[in-house]
Amino acid sequence: MSIRREVEVKLRLEGRAQYERLCREMGTPEDAWEQVNHYFRSEDGRIPGEEGVIRLRLEKGGAVFTVKLGALKDGLADSQEYEEAWSGPLEMPPSSNTIWEGGYQGMKALEQRFGKRFALVWVGKMVNQRRLYRSDEGLCVEVDASRYPDGAEDYEVEVETDEPERDRRLLEALLDRMSIGFVPQQATKYQRFLQHLGRT
Repeated sequence: MSIRREVEVKLRLEGRAQYERLCREMGTPEDAWEQVNHYFRSEDGRIPGEEGVIRLRLEKGGAVFTVKLGALKDGLADSQEYEEAWSGPLEMPPSSNTIWEGGYQGMKALEQRFGKRFALVWVGKMVNQRRLYRSDEGLCVEVDASRYPDGAEDYEVEVETDEPERDRRLLEALLDRMSIGFVPQQATKYQRFLQHLGRT
């Protein structure tokens, strides 16, 4: 399991036309793939809370269990991330025991953070199409098209960074040069997922 601080610049694109324009302007992606995100919470709904996520992500023939605890504000996400390869079965939804078996280290991190062991329940899933580009400035730019259970879609750009102020300026300048409309992202994928379930 890896435990690390993750800092990302996240900008929301102003609609599908802007997403398609950006993809055309960026050219052929280095990689493109589908992510299926399954989300979980405690039985009382209080954990992971408003600024965390408990996720099992299926992609590229494998699965990763992730716990993120942090915050997203004005397009800058700063979180502590616990991530490990999933070792349990992939049938959804899994039982609480299966989650402890498949994502043991992440569950232990949650137990330490909240001071108790608890069961998780499956909330649902959403599908994300990710394209990876490398900009001339050296940014690793992830362009996402996310589809929610109610059929709605939204679009965003992410850059993981050790220099958030610098890389935010570079990313915004890149989008400005391409005349791409964007705003700072104010909600994580999980928060938006909940909004589309009518749970916020």
